Amino acid sequence: MAQQRGKKYSGDLYARKHGTNDGFLKIGNATELTTSKESESNQLTSTGRGEYGEVLESESVPGATEISIKFNTFDKHALARVMMGEAVDLSTTPIAFTDEPLTVGLNWLKLAYRDIDETTLVLTDDADAVIDATTYEVNPRLGLVRFKDTATVTAGANITYSGSTKGSAGYQIDANTLTSLPLEMYLDGKDRISGQDGILDMYHADLSSDSDINWFSDDWWEGGLSGPLIKDPGKPTMRFTEYKQQS
Repeated sequence: MAQQRGKKYSGDLYARKHGTNDGFLKIGNATELTTSKESESNQLTSTGRGEYGEVLESESVPGATEISIKFNTFDKHALARVMMGEAVDLSTTPIAFTDEPLTVGLNWLKLAYRDIDETTLVLTDDADAVIDATTYEVNPRLGLVRFKDTATVTAGANITYSGSTKGSAGYQIDANTLTSLPLEMYLDGKDRISGQDGILDMYHADLSSDSDINWFSDDWWEGGLSGPLIKDPGKPTMRFTEYKQQS
């Protein structure tokens, strides 16, 4: 008879969009993978005088298998899942702009572009004279400009600006554009007690983000996904396989 031992698992969690032939991506540094299944008991109870409340018949009604995932490292795809969107790479081709209109005002003024190459930015007043660059400051990341007290242009004046963006590489995520994340997932695991390899197949999970992101937190961010496992035809909802170590 095999000896019963305690279990502790670690492993790597991989996922891809369900129903596709996409390559699998690792879901961050997984700190939690919890599976749960609840069932309800549908009971017929007696109303008899001597046995009131006793169970005469009982039927167990199984519920869905739910999973919950937590992870604390991110690439663009992991962050997109937390934000319920998709990561799209930014174009690295600089955009040139010429004679864009701008009305002078107080505080920071918004330009038509971000990722500005400051070395190319030129502001011109309504007399087509170049405005001294020392009389204004630029936030190139946001595409903002603010005039100093030394500026010769006044509030309400119509000016123009020309220049180029840097074409910086990066990505962009439009949040909350997805209502669910249908994923095919696998845990490539290892029993830390016995050393045996284990694989948990989750063929179809319908997940959504349950994360709160504190963008200014001093703690490591933690992402979370949760939802039910779906039963696909010809496959179990979930399958666990463990391999004995070869001697």
